[in-house]
Amino acid sequence: MERIITARSLKTDHAESELTALGRTKEKELEEGGVIRQPVFNAVYITPPLEDGKLGYFSPSGLVIVISEEVVEKCDHETVVNIFLHEFAHALDYAINGYLSGHSPFFRECCRIAGVDRGFEKSHVRTGLEREKERTDRIRKLMALSSSPFANEAAEALKKAKELMAKEGIPMKRSPDVRIYMVPLYQAKRFPFSIRMLLSYISTITGVYIVISQEGDMKTAIAYGSVEETETSIYLYDYLVAGAEEEVRRLRKQGEKVSKDSFLRGAVSELTRKTQNTAADTAIMQIRTENMKLTKKIVFPDTKLTRRVSRSHGGDSESYSKGVGYGSKLNIDPAIGRRELE
Repeated sequence: MERIITARSLKTDHAESELTALGRTKEKELEEGGVIRQPVFNAVYITPPLEDGKLGYFSPSGLVIVISEEVVEKCDHETVVNIFLHEFAHALDYAINGYLSGHSPFFRECCRIAGVDRGFEKSHVRTGLEREKERTDRIRKLMALSSSPFANEAAEALKKAKELMAKEGIPMKRSPDVRIYMVPLYQAKRFPFSIRMLLSYISTITGVYIVISQEGDMKTAIAYGSVEETETSIYLYDYLVAGAEEEVRRLRKQGEKVSKDSFLRGAVSELTRKTQNTAADTAIMQIRTENMKLTKKIVFPDTKLTRRVSRSHGGDSESYSKGVGYGSKLNIDPAIGRRELE
């Protein structure tokens, strides 16, 4: 399971579906042409803006093509398609060679096969984004002038703004693109009670809304929230699980019998007690409620989500006690992931 934070909205979902369909069409053409015999990619993700100004990348580990939401928001359709095909060409390079050859001559041949516009480079795209910003700034200034107390100046500014918006295909009023971000935290056929406790703790302290979905016999816990909230949920999950597992291994090497599930239960129980803060918890509850509403509206509009109450089935009390002791030594900032409501 690859941890990639992805954006969910009507616009990003549409772009994801459209690009996936384009990729499948290209795959079919390549298979019929005898170029490949297996899928080139598994999925397309639209993510928050990437580091170092990247507009997209191909991940060999999950065979995933990632496109920055900046591209979907600011680029025209032709540019979005070319950025996707550029990354598709990287995926094709990997499918044929078993490794990524960078921007090599063979990669450029893959670009030709995939149908990337000749001469299309990231610098070209970045220039396009800068032009888009210039157009947006100009329209914003014209709209500001349309409120001028001088009637002629106001009318002329509004006229030019309308002409520019019509030329660029920009509507006078944009419908708000309501958005939420998601990331998978845990995946397995069954969820131990300790993991359910940990997920509940993470939701309580960060404000993410966590949904456990099932496909086939596999279950996945997915956190929904802002970019900051989902990033914090990943950090907390990995930090607490890795730390508990390391401590359990240490204790076992000393000859002690320790149940990992009961140990983690004890650690999470103690952390929950330590980080209780009435004022902050009230704010987080409101944030989590808002994330829940957005998740249901954007991701599950036609699905009824049910709340399941997990029940503990006993456990090893001695391991639980050791976990409580371990949790008492952890110094997690009670304010981590918490923020005041605006």
